[in-house]
Amino acid sequence: MTNAQNSARRRPRVLSLVELDGPSVDRLRRVADLTLRPWTETQEMVDPLELAAEIEKHGYGALFIEADFVLEETIANAPTLRFVGVCRVDHSHVDLDAAAAAGVVVANTPGRNSQAVAELTLTLMLNLVRPVIEASAFVAEGGWTDPTAGYFGFRGTELGGQTVGIIGLGAIGRRTAALLRPFGCRILASDPAVTAEELQALGCTAASLDDLLAASTLVAVHCPALPQAQGLIDAAALAKMPAGARLVATTGEGVVDTAALAAALEDGHLAGAALDVFETHPVPPGHPLLSAPNVILVPHIGGATDVTVRRHSDMIVEDYLRFLSGEPLLNPVPPNAAP
Repeated sequence: MTNAQNSARRRPRVLSLVELDGPSVDRLRRVADLTLRPWTETQEMVDPLELAAEIEKHGYGALFIEADFVLEETIANAPTLRFVGVCRVDHSHVDLDAAAAAGVVVANTPGRNSQAVAELTLTLMLNLVRPVIEASAFVAEGGWTDPTAGYFGFRGTELGGQTVGIIGLGAIGRRTAALLRPFGCRILASDPAVTAEELQALGCTAASLDDLLAASTLVAVHCPALPQAQGLIDAAALAKMPAGARLVATTGEGVVDTAALAAALEDGHLAGAALDVFETHPVPPGHPLLSAPNVILVPHIGGATDVTVRRHSDMIVEDYLRFLSGEPLLNPVPPNAAP
């Protein structure tokens, strides 16, 4: 066997089931053999045991994922696996205890889509207070025959001066607060993991959930979809909001009771709502939200930007290269990490 063949055999092998941007692919391929098969192209998840068999067959030492599952049986049947890169902040679909027991290092990409989701949140807020979507349809469908019809028919209000309540001050909630500040909003925030002093430094006023709901004319839901948060914003919570208030949910699947939200829109208690997350994706036919008034529904596009892909690519490739060189990782996930 030649020296070149020996060198080739020593190159680490990486299987990426997540999209990576070009510069990161080039950087990775300088030191490793990369098989790139993103789920965004195949549009399917790999069975955990089939994934283990593929890893073992091809000798992959690293696996990059975004939507696929790495379970205990995956790790137990993939003895060459030494690194799992999760291209999102949520790592609940990786068995961290099994990984630690097998000596598999796990890294993730916190904050990779926080700017994108915060910008979508702001976009939805602006569309709720100014009926841009309806006005555009009015023109496109030939309804604008009277020059003054738009002025009288699509009068909205302004984001400046609103009291905006943010539920959950993680990376996305913080970016949302930062984007809102120049508009001149009063920002309330509720997050038991963040101190009042930290909130003040972020330009927010600390409030209990009940006080936030009662005082906010706009509410942004940014808490994670943990079991204890499911249905947090239910009919009783919505009833605490002022009449004519509006709600935006771009994170936290299942945190908002969408049937209760549809009812609050139907009876006119809320003036509007916008959602990018739901209990199920997609929304099932016949769901009451689909026929509710004054609602904007978008198909889970919060993080769908080219910059999000670039950011998670940079982050996960950097940590994998650090792993190869024995340097400390920037975003390691310990076995006892909360989901």
